[in-house]
Amino acid sequence: MSSSKRASMMPAGPKPPTSLSSTLIIADNATLTGTNLITIGASTIVHPRTRISCVHAPVTIGSSCILSERSSIGFQSSPSGEGQGRGVVIENGVVVEIGAIVEASRIGEGSLIEVNAKVGKGAVLGKHCKIGPLCTVAEGEVLPDFTVVFGNGQRRIDSSGAQELKLKMVGRQVEVLRKLIPSNLAKFQ
Repeated sequence: MSSSKRASMMPAGPKPPTSLSSTLIIADNATLTGTNLITIGASTIVHPRTRISCVHAPVTIGSSCILSERSSIGFQSSPSGEGQGRGVVIENGVVVEIGAIVEASRIGEGSLIEVNAKVGKGAVLGKHCKIGPLCTVAEGEVLPDFTVVFGNGQRRIDSSGAQELKLKMVGRQVEVLRKLIPSNLAKFQ
């Protein structure tokens, strides 16, 4: 029985420059592409089929982040304006769920980007923001700390005060995923 898929005849492209923590868990079939620097902090989890693109600008991901399957981090096309030089910066404890696209200049600590959400180029999210499933943050939009985007672009401020509890939960998720996802850090260095 033969497979209907055939192997690519093209040689693999050059690896992007990276600065990866030794405690990073990165799945073998995650994709890192580009020529700018990709920096990923300690205890971050990169699921299979996650795409990190530094073709147009550098990407910096903090510690204890979770990047889920089919999520895409980095500019998909050339950015314009002030965010171009800095690239994409994701602070500590951020969770990017399945299929989400993040092209923001900055995602604040403890933020959550839910399933198939999109954060446009140059957007800035404050700390502990939550972008609901299928929601979009427009290019260049700035959201203050604790903003929740839900439904058809509706917004509110989360005043629950549970941010420390949420960061603790992300830390526990990281510990569980560390045991479940086989890592191949050497492939990306």
